[in-house]
Amino acid sequence: MDHAYRSSWPLIVMVLIGLITLSGCAKNTGGVTASSATTATNNSTTAVLTKADQQISQTKIAAARKTLASAANPNAAVKNLATGLKYYQEAEEALENNQLSLAKGYFETLSSYDGTTDASFIAARQKLVKQYQAVKQANGYYNAARDDLSVHDLATAKANIDKLDRVSASHPVIKELQKKALAMKQAIMNYEASQSTSSGSESSTVVSSSSSSSLSDSNSATSSTDSTSSSSSTATSSSDSSTSSSSSSTLTTSAIIKQFQDAAGVTFASDTEFNITKQTSDYYQITAVYAADESSSSASKTVTDTYRYYPDSGNVTKEDSASGTFE
Repeated sequence: MDHAYRSSWPLIVMVLIGLITLSGCAKNTGGVTASSATTATNNSTTAVLTKADQQISQTKIAAARKTLASAANPNAAVKNLATGLKYYQEAEEALENNQLSLAKGYFETLSSYDGTTDASFIAARQKLVKQYQAVKQANGYYNAARDDLSVHDLATAKANIDKLDRVSASHPVIKELQKKALAMKQAIMNYEASQSTSSGSESSTVVSSSSSSSLSDSNSATSSTDSTSSSSSTATSSSDSSTSSSSSSTLTTSAIIKQFQDAAGVTFASDTEFNITKQTSDYYQITAVYAADESSSSASKTVTDTYRYYPDSGNVTKEDSASGTFE
């Protein structure tokens, strides 16, 4: 009996060793599984950041934000970059609409954000900030030219327009301001030419239906302080004048425009400008300029219509833009 008891000890020891070995294997297998899951998550996050970085370098900010949002388990790097892109997009949209007062706060937030060290984000931010500074400068020159024009300081107005023209058109807003300024300069040059060749006849002027217009969200060209300037939108242009009929020879420009508006049967906006571009013994050729909305996107463009007003008969004809004929 004692012999049988002793012979069972080796078997018990072997069973215990086997159990310990199996337990160790199970623990090791669990560790490998957890490690594999962590590696997969890290690889997924890295792929998301890499793709977003490429999109940012191509200025595809909205796409980059979507890419970051697709991360299953976003880490701090993903979250911080997403926050930076949110600030970027807010500033970008305000700048596109030339809303400089609104953009000022967004750009301050964007410039001071230090939550990410992503190289593409930092480069894109620097480029956008430079565009913001250029747009502010362009607005300053444009508004100064409008103010100069409102007090008939033509030389200073042309000088500010020339300064605006030299600003690098690094943003669509600048291109639009330069286009408007060029039209102002042409009107000034036409007026000056008419003054030098005039023989005492009244030169025509661009008459605005409203006495002034407000240009909001403007900035001083020499500082970063946003300002709002209000200026009269009147400009001057030349008229190709000849001897008018006796019934209209004594009419002032304002009176002619008023008669034309009454005869045209068209309701014009209050900020529409009228330019008498030609005068004969039979009719006045009048261009109606519909001012672009300053608060709209930079893609907005000034639209014009050309009419002929016959004061003796009171008839008004409109030019067909396709054929160039008046009907």
